[in-house]
Amino acid sequence: MISISEEEQDALQEIMNISMGQAADALARLIQTKVALSVPAIESLSPVAFQGILEGLKSSWSARQSFVGSIRGEVITSIQKEGCEALADIMDFDLPLDKAATEELVLEVTNILSGACLQGFTSQLELTTQLNMPSFYYPENAAQNIDWSSILVIEVDFKIEHMKFDARVLIGLSEGSIEQALIPIRALLEG
Repeated sequence: MISISEEEQDALQEIMNISMGQAADALARLIQTKVALSVPAIESLSPVAFQGILEGLKSSWSARQSFVGSIRGEVITSIQKEGCEALADIMDFDLPLDKAATEELVLEVTNILSGACLQGFTSQLELTTQLNMPSFYYPENAAQNIDWSSILVIEVDFKIEHMKFDARVLIGLSEGSIEQALIPIRALLEG
């Protein structure tokens, strides 16, 4: 597995904090409600350990988006099932949500959060990526084909005050992408 120094991890965490803040702001503007977020957690994992995290998303609605460019990986957004109805109400969806409306809501929130997170991250590091369209994701039905030997996972939780909304955004970077992301971080640290 790839190792990053404590200084590099701190810099990466600060960059992600700014990016995730932009994502929280984008969601807050949409729903006109304050969105709180956790400090980004960063961890280097094996594909098996990453698969374990994905299997833990079974109590949530999830969507995934792959991205390619100077770095590549996956963004997975999961929203606790009980928070979807409250969010849907704020976003003027018809309640109760049927399967199609649930998927539409999850994909819309995913696009907002993962798009803002990834765009903020890559623009700060002057990297280029293209985020593919999100797709609804059922962890219990999906066979993973992650062929990376090491994955850097960046995780942030989003919460909305006064409702039971809890979302997690996981950004998984492939091993070669981790090295690419560390190049500008190391240049910043040396400069």
